[in-house]
Amino acid sequence: MAVKDEVGRYGEELAARRLVEDGWELLARNWRCGLGEVDIVARDGAEVVFVEVKTRRSDAFGGALAAVTAAKVRRLRRLAGEWLAAQPVVWAGARIDVVAVTLPRSGPAVLEHLRGIG
Repeated sequence: MAVKDEVGRYGEELAARRLVEDGWELLARNWRCGLGEVDIVARDGAEVVFVEVKTRRSDAFGGALAAVTAAKVRRLRRLAGEWLAAQPVVWAGARIDVVAVTLPRSGPAVLEHLRGIG
C-alpha cells in the first residue's frame, strides 16, 4: 500500500472516531457506486451527512481544504443523491461536510470540521 493511501486511511479513521465522539452514528464508510465513493455517511440528529475526509501532512500545497474543489462538491452531491435513492428511509435533511485532517511532523493531528459545504 502506498504511503499516501495509508495517510488517507489514517485520516479517515481519525475523522470517524471524532464524529462518533461527537455523538454521530456512522451509517457507511467508503460507500461506493458507479459514480465514485463517499468516505463517511453518518447520522447527525435527524440529518444524514456525507463526509469527505481530506488528510495532509502539511499545508505546503494549500492544505486539506484546498483539495475540495467545486467539481468535488458537485460529485459529492451526485453521490449523495445515489445513496439517498437507494435507502428505504426518508431523512429530515441531508448535507455535505468536510473533515480536514493535518498530520504534523510532531504533535497530535489537527482536525477541522466544515459543515454544510454543498
